[in-house]
Amino acid sequence: MSQKERVDVYTIPPNFAKEGMILSGRVEARNAVEAAVLVLLLLQILMMLDIGVKGKIYAGIIVILPVAIFAVIGVQGESLTSFIFQFFCFLTRRRVLTVPDGQYRLKRNRRLRKQQKKQYRRQKKKEKQKGGGNHRKRRGKGAETEAQRREARRKERAEKFEKAAQGRTETVQRTHEEGNAETP
Repeated sequence: MSQKERVDVYTIPPNFAKEGMILSGRVEARNAVEAAVLVLLLLQILMMLDIGVKGKIYAGIIVILPVAIFAVIGVQGESLTSFIFQFFCFLTRRRVLTVPDGQYRLKRNRRLRKQQKKQYRRQKKKEKQKGGGNHRKRRGKGAETEAQRREARRKERAEKFEKAAQGRTETVQRTHEEGNAETP
């Protein structure tokens, strides 16, 4: 292998030439500034305490050092202050789920009935598209007249609709009973 054919491969680290980083790209500048401010505030509080030098050293190691490390590292790639701000925004804007009220149930039942009607229409349309089905006029079937056939079809549709409505009312009643059982 000659010198010209050899290709050197260089891997560029992810922190190379990243703006806003200090200590060779290991720490974000924002996190370092936040940690410094936090440590200064905690040191002021620690110096005001009326305990011995040994007690202040132990308190500093137990309290201030972990807080400083936590502030420098951050939380899931964010700075400590932005995490705290988002946490409090979450606490103020969170929703609490409750038992649905009567108005919601009415709207839901109407929506369900509408969906069932659409599904019924689609089903009928598919039956008609299959061809050769019950949608054609029947001729030469004895003494049965067109009026009698229409009447029979109307009764058949009414029975289907009544069965569907009965199923819906049973569902609504069950839902209503479950809703009442859940409320204290």
